[in-house]
Amino acid sequence: MAKETEKKVTEKKSSKKTKKPNKIATWFKGFWSEIKRIVWPDGKTVFRNTIIVIVVVAIAAAVIYLFDQGMSLGLKGVKSLAGETTTTAAEDSSDAQTSEEALSEVATEAQPETKAETAE
Repeated sequence: MAKETEKKVTEKKSSKKTKKPNKIATWFKGFWSEIKRIVWPDGKTVFRNTIIVIVVVAIAAAVIYLFDQGMSLGLKGVKSLAGETTTTAAEDSSDAQTSEEALSEVATEAQPETKAETAE
């Protein structure tokens, strides 16, 4: 019986020793070990890389601007060519007048019928 109690005591001690580590604590330990490995660049390198980025962005902006201006001029040219081949303003106004005349004729034709119906 003494042997059984000794086994239980040793099992309790060993179970305490094999306690699972906290996942959050393990993550932070790994995080800090990775942070220690980082090699930060010196000021001269950061300045040089900043200048390179600014120059590349300026070149990209200039290319996009020139492309946009070229496309705008091209579309203006297409519009001017299309404007020469379409109908003129005089033709458009004559069509509008014809439509208005047709509507007024229909309206005047309908009016006498309504007067005749009201007289009956």
